[in-house]
Amino acid sequence: MKLLSIELKKGRRSGVFPVMLGVGLLGALYAFANFAVRKESLLSLPLPPMTILLTQLYGMIMVMNLFGIIVAACLIYNVEHRGNALNKMMALPISISGIYFTKFAILTTLVAVGIALQNIALAIIGNLYLPEGTFDAAVLLRFTVYSFVTSMPVLSFMLAVSSRFESMWITLGIGVAGFFSGMTMTTANSKLFLINPFVLIMEPAMSPNTVIDTTVIVLSISETIVFLVAGQMLMKHIRYE
Repeated sequence: MKLLSIELKKGRRSGVFPVMLGVGLLGALYAFANFAVRKESLLSLPLPPMTILLTQLYGMIMVMNLFGIIVAACLIYNVEHRGNALNKMMALPISISGIYFTKFAILTTLVAVGIALQNIALAIIGNLYLPEGTFDAAVLLRFTVYSFVTSMPVLSFMLAVSSRFESMWITLGIGVAGFFSGMTMTTANSKLFLINPFVLIMEPAMSPNTVIDTTVIVLSISETIVFLVAGQMLMKHIRYE
């Protein structure tokens, strides 16, 4: 609990909390504004109302979430990288891997809160604007979980990158390169490219319906664990210059 308290204080100081909460609120406001302006054209599409609600709005929300995760990852290790603090902490009775896992837990919680805010907005939109009897809360809940799970590999990967590079610009550059690689590979529509975590986070936005892809779920959970374990092993066994 003491470690969590320390990491929460560092998180507030680094700006991670306002970044992720701001992304969640911006995504919710975007959904409201977009549907209010395009309501007639969206509902005239030859698609089920729930498919319209989820797939037609999630694309830009996903981009906001992705760059929120990238920026948060750039900030989360900023305190530790100052003044060679990580090497100094290694000489103290402090669990470096414990710090890493706590940061992961904090970022995971913030992503979950942000996605929850966005999907609460979608629930309100569905109740207000969709034809009567067409809003399905169960479908929305499944899609919420789906979008959260597919976000986790990028979060886990970017945290591992942030822990290794002192310069935030390197972390940001890797994140931006990952975004463009995801955009390129997603349009190729090959299952092989699902090994790219940036492709996985884009899957809900690229889906033509609200059906959950079990393969994507399994790969997302597996890659999240792989990047988390790899990041912790690097923290334990590779020294900083």
